[in-house]
Amino acid sequence: MLGSRGWRFAMLAFCAVGPAACAAIENAPTAAPADGLDETVFRCSVEPVLVKQCSYTACHGLAHSPLRIYSPGKLRATTPGDIDAAIAPLTAGEHHANFLSASGFRFGTEDPLDNLLLRKTLPSTEGGYAHQGGAIFAGTGDPQWMAIDAWLSRTGRCP
Repeated sequence: MLGSRGWRFAMLAFCAVGPAACAAIENAPTAAPADGLDETVFRCSVEPVLVKQCSYTACHGLAHSPLRIYSPGKLRATTPGDIDAAIAPLTAGEHHANFLSASGFRFGTEDPLDNLLLRKTLPSTEGGYAHQGGAIFAGTGDPQWMAIDAWLSRTGRCP
């Protein structure tokens, strides 16, 4: 096993032999996944769906889950001191964290239909991807699925 000096020496030797491998790579800047998505629409029409369908403590109500959903009575941003704190309405910070968590699944795709929030919730017969929790919605006609799609497509509105 190489110590830190050994790794530095190995990298210097590698760069001396193959300098092209050590050249700087520039990536074009990309927009943040949340850019252009409406947080108000998320909060009124999408967040309730995610809280209801996905926030179970065995699923996306876990702090380490890639899609992490805070919800009353389940995962909270800070450990509640008592039952009243546990079931209290979400804080502004928890709402925003849910928005950012869900928005992150928009990264790298312009097509809203090519989004894991939409695809993993559908059965494979409806174009869905494998989801450990199984299909959440029967198809693209489900009003809850349509609310997520409208938010990602930037056509969603609050009732």
